[in-house]
Amino acid sequence: MERGITVAMRSLPKLSSLPVRCGLAVGSGAIFASAYPPLGWRWLVLLGIGGLLVALRGQHGTRARALGFLHGLTAFAVSLSWLFQIFGWISLMLFTVLAVFTTLFAEMQSRAVSRGIQGWWWVIFTAVNWCGWEFIRAEIFSLKLPWLTAGLALGPNGLLPWIGVYGVSFVVILIVALAVVKKPLIAGLLAIAILLFPMKTLPTLEATDPQVVKIVGVQLESVSLPDFLEATAKLPPDVRYVVWPEYALPYDIRKNPKDWERVQNLCRERDITLTLGTKWCAEKGDDWRNIALTLDANGGRGEHNKVHTVHLFNDGIAGITALPVSTAHGKIGTPVCFDCDYEGIVRKMTASGAEMFMVPIMDAASWTAKQHDQHAELFRLRACENGRWMCVCATSGVSQIIAPNGQVSMVRRTDEPGPFTGMMKRLTKLTFYTRIGWIFPWCVLGIAVVCWVILLLPQRVFGDSKFTVPL
Repeated sequence: MERGITVAMRSLPKLSSLPVRCGLAVGSGAIFASAYPPLGWRWLVLLGIGGLLVALRGQHGTRARALGFLHGLTAFAVSLSWLFQIFGWISLMLFTVLAVFTTLFAEMQSRAVSRGIQGWWWVIFTAVNWCGWEFIRAEIFSLKLPWLTAGLALGPNGLLPWIGVYGVSFVVILIVALAVVKKPLIAGLLAIAILLFPMKTLPTLEATDPQVVKIVGVQLESVSLPDFLEATAKLPPDVRYVVWPEYALPYDIRKNPKDWERVQNLCRERDITLTLGTKWCAEKGDDWRNIALTLDANGGRGEHNKVHTVHLFNDGIAGITALPVSTAHGKIGTPVCFDCDYEGIVRKMTASGAEMFMVPIMDAASWTAKQHDQHAELFRLRACENGRWMCVCATSGVSQIIAPNGQVSMVRRTDEPGPFTGMMKRLTKLTFYTRIGWIFPWCVLGIAVVCWVILLLPQRVFGDSKFTVPL
């Protein structure tokens, strides 16, 4: 793949005119988008980023920024086109804001070259520069969008439990940068390292294992409590854990004595633990929270307040804690939907003792399959990073049971409403990423900030020094 990238780049015509460079920026942005669902041609992410780096060669100032903007705008508009269905033309504003991060990447790349950064310094700086802006866009910026990261394109892999998705992004950009400077052998070895790095095999679960629990998720949308009660009452008697989607009960059920008693009776009569999406509402005023509520057959209960509420929807007051709940089946992580888009909530719950995860989510049937498939990828990364089984129960979209290696052991899609069944196992061993690997992108960001500050200072501060290390 990397040799192919290098050969393709060598055969490109001289990029002497701005229109040709703009075409390359737009084309590579579209190629970048094709690495994600619905096409999912994962390794094309290399060409998608490599094309931008080639277009930027020798360009500075407004030209460099324009090329970065065109690449970013194309990539986000093509891949996230489903946002038009939800927000209409307002989504163009979002695409424009997201494209600013690629613009800033291009600006810093041009400044680095102007300062004489070449060879290995250029390769390393390119990875640091890309990943710094990517991490800000995905985890820090107010409109956080962790979709379409370079590491996400590769899906579950053996590096995730060590350095996480942003660490994988760093390796991906190193591969691209090495290919651009015509070092296909080193780039190829790095790509092989990702492909062959040992990955946990999908474990075989035995029903007789005391750590194994039979799980059922009930995928239903726009129905009432009786529908969920009926679907759950029909489940096999050996089921021990049931999950209902986010907003399964879009009101504070504990303030409705009759409904609250019916749900508690269901848990007692069926001897099950139940995690469901509902609300907590204040006694006075309009304050409310989007929560995952967990009930045991013995009357025990716990809850998690959604931390990452969706910016553009009325999604309640955001929570501030990320702790598992104690149940008859051990400590269970119950993040809600968007919580799993980001790396921190699942990691913190795992570090605090979560042995497996039950995740209520809302992916509306009216949203496109493209959105559903893109969203489903993020849960697989979280399971793989932290080495935990995860049951994701959606209103519609993609419900799935995910193994600790990120592979899907069971999936149910929009056109298949109703219960889905699987087995999951309680695990306690922490991955390197959960313990310390999560610090990696923060270190990269720190280095990136130092580099950006230096590049923004007047060049006379550093004289005519060149940062050149031959490859």
